[in-house]
Amino acid sequence: MADEPKPSTGPRALGPFEPKVYVPPPKEGVAAARTEPVLTEGMKARRRQTEKRRRVESVKKLEAEEESAAGWERARSILLRLLVVFALVFAYWRLQVQYPDNRWPLELVWAFMVVGLVGSLGWTLWYLNKGD
Repeated sequence: MADEPKPSTGPRALGPFEPKVYVPPPKEGVAAARTEPVLTEGMKARRRQTEKRRRVESVKKLEAEEESAAGWERARSILLRLLVVFALVFAYWRLQVQYPDNRWPLELVWAFMVVGLVGSLGWTLWYLNKGD
């Protein structure tokens, strides 16, 4: 048993040369506490460029959403106006059917005149006070 070889406990030699391991020199003082930056200038420039591109795309998206919202606002306004005109024409037609030969009750005529006068005065005040 004493003649049997012992297994080696250290690293196995691969040949006549051992590979060299690079060990950076130790840094001194305050410089030892600071690490080198992970980002290079090229990486920072690329990041700035992508951030700029992202901002431009978000601005374009916001402008498109504003235009879409403005378009829907215009369409809604037009539809509401058409609805009001249709309601007025329908009400007039209904009154003509109900009172033939233009014999409307006098109270109804006065009510329409008051509503028209107060409505036009209110619209005038609203139009003068609205912002541009």
